[in-house]
Amino acid sequence: MKRILVDDREIARRHGVIRQAHAAEKMDQPVLIGEAPWECDGPDRRLYLYGTVLGDPSVGYRMWYASFPDQVCYAVSDDGLHWERPDLGLVEVEGSRANNILPIRLHSPSFILDADEADPSQRYKMLGCGRPAREGEGETGYCVAHSGDGLEWTLYPRNPVLPHSDTCTLAQDRQTGEYLAFHKWTHEYRGHTRRLVYLAVSPDMQTWSDPVLVMAPDEVDDELVRGEGGISSEFYNMSAFEYAGQWLGLVTHFRYSGAPDVEVPAQSPHDGPIDVQLVHSRDGREWSRCEDRSAVIPNGPFGYDAGSILGVTNQPVIAGDRMWIYYTAITTTHGGCLPEKQITIARASWRLDGWVSLNAGQAGGSVETTPFESTGETLLVN
Repeated sequence: MKRILVDDREIARRHGVIRQAHAAEKMDQPVLIGEAPWECDGPDRRLYLYGTVLGDPSVGYRMWYASFPDQVCYAVSDDGLHWERPDLGLVEVEGSRANNILPIRLHSPSFILDADEADPSQRYKMLGCGRPAREGEGETGYCVAHSGDGLEWTLYPRNPVLPHSDTCTLAQDRQTGEYLAFHKWTHEYRGHTRRLVYLAVSPDMQTWSDPVLVMAPDEVDDELVRGEGGISSEFYNMSAFEYAGQWLGLVTHFRYSGAPDVEVPAQSPHDGPIDVQLVHSRDGREWSRCEDRSAVIPNGPFGYDAGSILGVTNQPVIAGDRMWIYYTAITTTHGGCLPEKQITIARASWRLDGWVSLNAGQAGGSVETTPFESTGETLLVN
């Protein structure tokens, strides 16, 4: 049984140690850049990864991502680094089906592979934002779909399942089988209009609980932003996953600074940098901040993500003794102008279990766990 000491739940006493969150290692280039004609509009290249990367013995790794505007695309890789766009033949673009586009259009698509699903046509499940009708008609909201192979998708009968719209991620509680939709609502909170993370839960992808606020900035966050010359703190979205007997989350922290200095068409009126912090939970429903709120995926030092990190995959990829998280990397802050604002997909990496450590100073320290029974023959302390 693996235990990571992200919180004090399994610590009886600690003395002379501090908990530190660790920033990811990065590559000097993104792993996927807009190159195909359907991914580019002249010099404007925009690829988004709110979605998912899964290991698959048949191909190595599978990635579901999005290109502008709200096209859901698919890529494969044998090493998690070099990605290919297979010709799926599912969607016609300018008279050709030689592309990697999937036959469904949703913003912020997030996917899971449900290993316990009895119906083979629903092994893969998707949460996204948009209008359920293929013609783009009807009410906008958070929508759900299912697939047998992760490529050809069918909308569930009831859509949209949740109100509001924009970014979202899907997770599954492997203990209960329930599905967890972490999604954005924007409204007034503590004196400012902010992006906030809400959670709704479902046993069947069709009937969902009333959304509950699970991640919101506090005065400590606002003080940090004001110290940088900004206005307030917001949380753009959150990815959540079970890990080592508990839940971990990656929340994108938007340090809002006001309107951009220069305003042009097709540009967000809200500016500021975005990075990623680690949060934790014991049940996936009630969440807490880490003692160390420093970014685990910070901006830079390379230019491709120096401004913003807009989306993060909903689960890590474990590759040997490394953990990978793929994410949306942006060269500019949120309100940056196109085409200088280049949006690509990048990869962050940690050593296995290396999210957080307990560190002692020169005087040393001690950590005593709560009692537990070891069922194995060895005990390894990292």
